[in-house]
Formats: sequence, structure tokens, C-alpha cells
Amino acid sequence: YTIAVLNEHVDPAFPYISDTGSYSPESCIFGQLVNIAAFIIAICVYIKYLEVKNFQQTITSKGGISHRFNKVTSAFGLLSCIGMDIVANFQESNVIVVHLLGAILCFGAGTIYFSLQLWISYKVPGLTSKRLLLTRAILVGICILTTISTVVTATLALSEYRGSTNNPQKWNPEDGGWELHLVSTISEWILVITYCILILSFVPEFYDLEFEAPVITFKNKRTFT
Repeated sequence: YTIAVLNEHVDPAFPYISDTGSYSPESCIFGQLVNIAAFIIAICVYIKYLEVKNFQQTITSKGGISHRFNKVTSAFGLLSCIGMDIVANFQESNVIVVHLLGAILCFGAGTIYFSLQLWISYKVPGLTSKRLLLTRAILVGICILTTISTVVTATLALSEYRGSTNNPQKWNPEDGGWELHLVSTISEWILVITYCILILSFVPEFYDLEFEAPVITFKNKRTFT
């Protein structure tokens, strides 16, 4: 954001996150960091999948979810990570259609993933504390509202845009649709921050897990780590 503003590539008043990574040199930093973030989140999605799978095998009380439901939930999480990679590698200033498809995949699949994870937290007894469950419910509600708000207000704002430079990345109040544009960009920032908090909400559960190095097995039954 700072580099984009200093280079006058965006308006400093709440640009879209993607706007801050459209042009060099900030696009290089943006792409690298988002790719790393997507990889880390994908690992978290996989660990969460294994946590739910293994935890359900240890409980004896009624309740829980099916193994297929856990798989589908994780698939949405991984799709969101793929969307992040697309957003990072296809800047809106170069390939706008692909970038937007990546953003839709990232935010759409991401919101579905966290919604399904909330349902898992509710249905699997003992997996999540009541306080954490309530926190996630509030955060997921914010995700759903801000996802809708970002898309709807962005569409309406673009229909009212009358900028003389035809460059929405430097959207000014006199260009039309400014208020709607501002609602959309603020909603996107809130949405991304909420995603980060939801991912961090997995940390208390991960503290209870132990990780082991993978074992490679030869066909002749020899094993080593």
C-alpha cells in the first residue's frame, strides 16, 4: 500500500487491495507475499482436515459430521488458496478477467469454507470451545455480509463511474459512484482482515496437535524417516 501510494499508482483513500499490487515494483512484492500466504493457508486447511478426521475417530458421543463433508469443506479451502494464487500472479492491470475470476474464487470459496468450518465446530462435540465457536460465528457473519457488500457495491459503483481518465484505480469523488466505491473497498479490507482472524482462530486447536516427520516406504518394506 505504501509503495503504491508513494508512486501515485493509487488514491490513498481506501483503494482495493488488488489496486495496491497492480504495477511494478509493488506488484512484485504483492505477488510474492500473497503466494507465500496462499501456501501457508493451504497447509492450515490440510492440518484442519486431518484434525477433524482424527478427532472424530476418538469421540464416542453422538454427533459429528461425515468424512465426505470434511473433504468437501477442505476442497473449498484449497480452491480459495488457488484463487489467491491467481489474484497474485494475474494483476488487474494486465489480465483483468482472470484476476477477477481469481478474486471470486478466493472470496467465494473462502467464505463457504469458513461457513462449513463453523458448522463442523458446532457439530463435532469437544472440538471447539463455546467461546471460540461464538467468535467464529460472529466472524463468519461478517465474512458473508462483507462479501456481499463488496460485490454488490462494486458493481453499482462501476455503473456510475464517469472518470475522465478511465482509471478506477484513482477514483475521485467527482468521478461518480464514489460513496459506493468506498463502501466496496472498505468491505474488502474488512473481509480480508476477518479471514486472517479466522485462520488464526485455528491456532488454539493446533496447540493440541503433535506433528511427525513423514515416513517414506520402499516396496521392499524398508522404511526410514
